[in-house]
Amino acid sequence: MLFKRKEKMAKEPPKGKQRVLRCPQCGSSDLYYENALVTGYKYHCKKCDYIGALVLEEEYDVDEVLEDKEED
Repeated sequence: MLFKRKEKMAKEPPKGKQRVLRCPQCGSSDLYYENALVTGYKYHCKKCDYIGALVLEEEYDVDEVLEDKEED
């Protein structure tokens, strides 16, 4: 029964606001967190090999994005 719930949840589109982290050099969202221990947060961009603590955080309203796609 638990598996049926997960399948049902996966089919529903996301709602509300969602945050996306972007690389400050190339703008890619293909980042991963590197464990930096003493130095704090560090992110690594897979496309341009940027490594640093500074990343751009963008917030999208998922409902608006889905509406724009339906209009196209």
